[in-house]
Amino acid sequence: MNVGVVGCGRIVTLVHLPCLQKIEGCEIVAAADIHQHHLEETLEKFGIDESYTSHRDMLEKADIDAVVIGTPPEHHFQIALDSLQQEKHVLCEKPIATTVKESLTIKKILQRKQKETRHGLVFMPAHNFAFTPCFSEAQKLINNGEIGKIHRIRGRAFSNLRFYKPKTDFRVQAKGGVIEDQLPHLLYLFHEIGGSLEKISSVEPRSKGGVINDVKIEGRLAREVEADMSAGWGGFLPTLKLDVVGEHGEISMDLLRTPYNLAVVKNGEVRALSMGRRVRQYLDVLRFKHPSYELEHLHFFDCLEKVKEPKVNIDDGIELVRAMSEVMIRFGDGKPASEAKRVVVLRAGGKVEEAVEKSINMLGDLTIKKSDLVVVKPNVCYPKNIENMITTDVRVLETVLDFVKRRTKNVLVVESDSHSGTAEKRMMSTGSMDIVKKCDVEFLNLSNDDIEEHEVAGFVLEIPKTVQKADLIVNLPKLKTNDMVHISVAMKNMFGILANKKRSKLHKSLTEILVYLNRFLRQDLIIVDGIVGMEGMGPIRGSPVQLGLIISGQDPVTVDAVCCNIMEINPYAVVPLWKAYNAGVGEINIQNIQVAGEAIDDVRMKFRLPSLTAQNIFTALKTSLKAYTKR
Repeated sequence: MNVGVVGCGRIVTLVHLPCLQKIEGCEIVAAADIHQHHLEETLEKFGIDESYTSHRDMLEKADIDAVVIGTPPEHHFQIALDSLQQEKHVLCEKPIATTVKESLTIKKILQRKQKETRHGLVFMPAHNFAFTPCFSEAQKLINNGEIGKIHRIRGRAFSNLRFYKPKTDFRVQAKGGVIEDQLPHLLYLFHEIGGSLEKISSVEPRSKGGVINDVKIEGRLAREVEADMSAGWGGFLPTLKLDVVGEHGEISMDLLRTPYNLAVVKNGEVRALSMGRRVRQYLDVLRFKHPSYELEHLHFFDCLEKVKEPKVNIDDGIELVRAMSEVMIRFGDGKPASEAKRVVVLRAGGKVEEAVEKSINMLGDLTIKKSDLVVVKPNVCYPKNIENMITTDVRVLETVLDFVKRRTKNVLVVESDSHSGTAEKRMMSTGSMDIVKKCDVEFLNLSNDDIEEHEVAGFVLEIPKTVQKADLIVNLPKLKTNDMVHISVAMKNMFGILANKKRSKLHKSLTEILVYLNRFLRQDLIIVDGIVGMEGMGPIRGSPVQLGLIISGQDPVTVDAVCCNIMEINPYAVVPLWKAYNAGVGEINIQNIQVAGEAIDDVRMKFRLPSLTAQNIFTALKTSLKAYTKR
């Protein structure tokens, strides 16, 4: 049986190819990958003769009977479809597609080809852990009624990406991060025992380093089984634990660390079962020789030889795609687009004033009456604007004030006191107060305003009454990273309106407070100063990024989502952003946002996140020195 592989990443070179080489009668004759260096390394290591940079070329030219697909998930559908069209058997990594519609299309083509061909094509999703010895034994015990009717399944899937050493970063770049990487293993195992995922009660993600690295999910399966799932990236050795709770007992196993062991608990007594390789099974994990991989490939070839029917079939693959789609909808990916979804991105160049005016006009739908009170909130969080990357550029402030004042005389620029000094001091030292005076508008230190107390997350927020009674609020944030919430743009700038004397104490519940403020206070115009952004240890001690942009909109969540995409930061990993979106504010799915002006792909620039790297620490010290020496 001649086999070709598509994709030469770690899953193929560590798992699929070594397993295929062990199977008698299997000849690996061809490999395809769009990355030439990955392809060359694979050919040399495994002695493969034919190489292709296009999977279609391999399907047409190579003498192969079956295809193993091990590419990033977004390519699975097309490769699977093309393989079936060429009448090749398929073993496809999970998930088989990214949408239910795509997976149903694969099934349709499979069924049609099975009728047309005499030998009958085999399409098998690679749900490898379903072949783990301890899991197979647990299924037998459950089916024989060992622990009675199943009430609950608890599962934990944790992996270490450094241990795995992937060749590409598609996992961390995915919107759902670990949700899309580790959760599918739990979903297909839960499905085997308790049936389809029927209801999702909660999805609780956590992020670190700009990616979703941990998630907890609660739901219910079709056979009236409660499901508790958690997945994460962390620890040294990976783990895949399952606890199956029945009316008469419990079965526990770690499919990754001890794939040949399980424990049955009944009447307070623990019975340990072993299926072999007692000590060696621990070494297998370190050597990437988990038994499920080899058993899966052997089963696939048995199916090709018509010895067995696929244990995992196309319907199982479709169910996994459906379950993942439901999880991502609950996570936020499938939430209907909100009304406030238009954002304007313009290059400032040397004409900042022109870019600001043009962006406001392109937004449209901004009506300011003569009697309106307009509150303008720039970001003046520090008394020194090092390299123009810390506080709002005075040219942006002046242009906005001129624009607003042509429509109403009731214009108020606001800031509040902080640990960096009084609002007046910061406004004076950055030149912002000069602009206020030049434009002949008023300034108000919100720390001295009458306040209204709001209790949020165990803290009392002092929200100035002037801001609450304003007819329009104009938010002028700076585009920066933030060491607490990843980014400091529109949502974070509203934190500066609070009159609390010791705002630093509020940082313990910063996410909840930001979500509350941005829901409670409607922002009518947001102009982001992205002329010089900040990366690294923001919002004060980072390093400058010459971005040269003006980004405008009328909703803080939507604007921040666009800024995230420009900074190459996953908006779903910015917790305040994701939580505000799920609370009904704005839009973070870039596909649902109308971006006018410059295309994001044309202005995208990767920002360093505020992590403790040597480069970030060095630039933080450098910026601190500049702040200390600057007069």
